[in-house]
Amino acid sequence: MRLLALDVGNTRIHAGLFVDGTLQRLVDVPPYPKADVIAAATVRPAYRLPKGTRVLGRDFPPRVRNRARHPKTVGADRLAAASAAYEDAKGPCAAVTVGTAVTVSVVNGRGEFIGGLIAPGPALQARSLHEHTALLPLVAPHRVRNLVGRETEEAIAAGISFGIEGLLREVRRRLGRIPLYGSGGDGVLFRGLFDEWRPHLVLEGIDISYRYG
Repeated sequence: MRLLALDVGNTRIHAGLFVDGTLQRLVDVPPYPKADVIAAATVRPAYRLPKGTRVLGRDFPPRVRNRARHPKTVGADRLAAASAAYEDAKGPCAAVTVGTAVTVSVVNGRGEFIGGLIAPGPALQARSLHEHTALLPLVAPHRVRNLVGRETEEAIAAGISFGIEGLLREVRRRLGRIPLYGSGGDGVLFRGLFDEWRPHLVLEGIDISYRYG
């Protein structure tokens, strides 16, 4: 089975070609390779999806059962990431994405998505500081080791880096020993804080959910 999985996010679109459940390669969109197209859309795409595209949450359910208080408000990307993490863990786990937003999606031992948390991602934090202050410069997201920045750029980077690191360490402390699966465009900056680094977790979850359903 050839499946083209699309992750339509807030700022980027990622696509991966899966053959019988294995990611073969990432692809540019458009154009599309010849394959059945499946997608998880956080926002309405700026271009038309191919006719017949099956959308997670509308045309097929996620691998995990959505037990959020208001299920319709949960992003398809979070459910996809949670699905891939649960399929691998076969038990309680948490899927973390670090991109436009930092999201933590928690799954219990029964394969139920039970909630999580959402915070601004590193690039969004940096842009917000730049756009809503008079003098702070725009700083590219990066991980720093020194808590005390000796210049403004270093101080901003330290605040963002240690803020997200502290959040992830608190998630680890509160959730206990369940595995944390990391992904997302900026997730690689915090790779050492995850039990499993899976950069294409959302794409994997779209594919798994479609085949499981």
